[in-house]
Amino acid sequence: SPLMARFFLINHIMLLSENYEITIASNFKQNEGYLDILPSCVKLHHIDIQRNINLPADLKSLIQILLLFYKENYDLSYSISPKGGLLNAIASLIMHIPYRIHTFTGQVWYTKHGFKRYLLFLIDKIISLLSTTILVDSQSQREFLISNNVVTNNKSLVLADGSISGVDLNRFKSSAGISIAIRRELGTKKSAIVFLFVGRLTNDKGLSELISAFSLLSVTSAGLELWIVGPDEDNIISSLDKIIANSVGKIRIISYTNTPENYMKSADILCLPSYREGFGSVIIEAAACGVPAIGTNIYGIKDAIVDGETGLLVEKGNINELTDAMMKLMNSECLRKHMGNMEIRAA
Repeated sequence: SPLMARFFLINHIMLLSENYEITIASNFKQNEGYLDILPSCVKLHHIDIQRNINLPADLKSLIQILLLFYKENYDLSYSISPKGGLLNAIASLIMHIPYRIHTFTGQVWYTKHGFKRYLLFLIDKIISLLSTTILVDSQSQREFLISNNVVTNNKSLVLADGSISGVDLNRFKSSAGISIAIRRELGTKKSAIVFLFVGRLTNDKGLSELISAFSLLSVTSAGLELWIVGPDEDNIISSLDKIIANSVGKIRIISYTNTPENYMKSADILCLPSYREGFGSVIIEAAACGVPAIGTNIYGIKDAIVDGETGLLVEKGNINELTDAMMKLMNSECLRKHMGNMEIRAA
């Protein structure tokens, strides 16, 4: 999707466009503005790829991709999402594109059951078989994929220590001035303890547990806020209205933003209680802003958090553990500063 390109690939695309002809094929309905900062030499090609499985629509999308590949005669194709990855892998093989690269950023099938799990697993397996190179955004995820025979050792790799795009330290760095401005804009007191979630709002992100844990804390502790920043792709907030209504603390929902770093600079603790995650780039982005993180002890996230040093890891789906971890960091400014201290980590 254009959103994925904006979040993770924008710098790659801009750098490559200086020497190569680049086309981005995606579903641009109502989303083209996400890529408005790209130079005019980068071509945007709309293909109506559906997020969910839809065989007639998927076949139509495959034909559109085949026609595009035939017309442009590309040397390399790259994909990042499961649906886009499958369509790209099939079309690239048929059209004899020599270099076919896919990045795995977490497995949708990991949290599914029955036939749907098998089908989604099979899609990842096909993508891996038809690609010439598989990039994985964390070492623990790569080990998981190898152990499940999705990828092979000699065809898969992790760049550096993980993540898709690293951290732009010119954007992600602490700033007292921005913190004051954002808190003033939201009407948040300087003394308030702010928990922050940044990412797509989906069921797999553990938002139900996060809001429940925050609600428990807010009953006995004043001056707490939870900021949820990101697009609500699954209309999940409406299903959590009852939990949100029971919260004594303030829960703020902030939709898509081009500047997530501003909220990281203004928060005290990042929370990412996901059920599945390829790496969790927001964790190291927050770390660059001096903000410690709480995340689930799953593959991907455990590559981004050094438990007890840069943040805390909790059991997936365990509200009590999540609440305890949030309380621990909430009650200790010294611990938050220590875990968020870039100089200590560098030493």
